[in-house]
Amino acid sequence: MIKFKFLTGDCNWQQYGAKWVSNKLNNGEFDYWFVLELINWEEATGELNNGRKYNVSLFAVSPSEAGEKNLESAFECCGIDENVHQISDLIKVEALHSYGVYTPIWSEDGNNANKLLKLGKGQAKINEMMFGFSMDRTVNKIGTTGWESLKGDMNSALRRCAVAGNPEQKLVAKISGYVAA
Repeated sequence: MIKFKFLTGDCNWQQYGAKWVSNKLNNGEFDYWFVLELINWEEATGELNNGRKYNVSLFAVSPSEAGEKNLESAFECCGIDENVHQISDLIKVEALHSYGVYTPIWSEDGNNANKLLKLGKGQAKINEMMFGFSMDRTVNKIGTTGWESLKGDMNSALRRCAVAGNPEQKLVAKISGYVAA
């Protein structure tokens, strides 16, 4: 059973946003956590997003899949000077999420924060059961899969785009230095 607990954010989370983290989950090969993040559009950007005040998003984060290099980069970005091996898993999850090494699973905008959080928790239950299918889908326009995103690996998608992508994907691959051989 998935349970979420407060990870980081303001005590007035409806005004300033926050993150919640699930208990440790395992897909049979590695451990991962779900992170639910609430953003108040007015506070974050100064305006509503198409008349909607909040966004709640669900992400998967796996320190073991991200690898030591991404963990060290995330720690440096977050100002953490500790050894990667001496830090708790939850700090690793938060650092990786803040750094951008995660897989986006679900996102929804609305005006009722509590309802959105409930929907997000429901999506977590569904995606725990369907984890492999969630990771198989592409998570961006260049074709990065959830598995690649969990590892912080955008290069695989760029290499694929250089060879078999649509014209826009091939252009992004070329700009990034991945040219078909």
